[in-house]
Amino acid sequence: MRTATTAMSVGLLCAALAACGSNSEAVSETVQGATSAPTPAPSKSEQPSTDDPQVGGGLTYAAPPDDPMALGEAWQWSSTTRSGTKGTGTTAVLAYKQNMPPKVADEDLRYDQVKVRICSTTGTPITVYRRFFALIKPSGEVNTVKMVAPDPRTAFPSKDTILKPGQCTEGTIDFLGVRSEQPVLAVWGPDGAPKPAAWVISQ
Repeated sequence: MRTATTAMSVGLLCAALAACGSNSEAVSETVQGATSAPTPAPSKSEQPSTDDPQVGGGLTYAAPPDDPMALGEAWQWSSTTRSGTKGTGTTAVLAYKQNMPPKVADEDLRYDQVKVRICSTTGTPITVYRRFFALIKPSGEVNTVKMVAPDPRTAFPSKDTILKPGQCTEGTIDFLGVRSEQPVLAVWGPDGAPKPAAWVISQ
């Protein structure tokens, strides 16, 4: 069952990430229509900077592992620009937990929080965004609805961040979820990757 869910999720992820802004609004409206209680507002859609070296350089990534990784396990990726310049780094989803959103009357709403880390090791600098992360529900649906961080001090940067070799960035990302449906996978699908890397969230 998990293998089938993973395959379906990979096919849906790219389209879902591309429509992140409109998807956030649609899901938010659905939640608000189901309850009269106030709901948290999703963060604004995050768009890449026009100075992004990944876009200008045509950055592509080698394929991630076929099987989902365990939480805490790092994907040691390699990248190549259009001009042939190479780079390496690591990405990991470190942990997952469900939190109660602040000041919300609906007892079923939750924040599905993942802690992630991205490092640039050698070569070409990379630009990282929260928008490349998503969660996969048991049904295979992709959740890209990211919330304003309850604690900005521990949050993954919400704006594009350029990492040079030897630099890392780490923090939490909160997705709007419900108590009764815990996600089964966390995924990272940057521009230029042939498919997203995935991490299993234990049930």
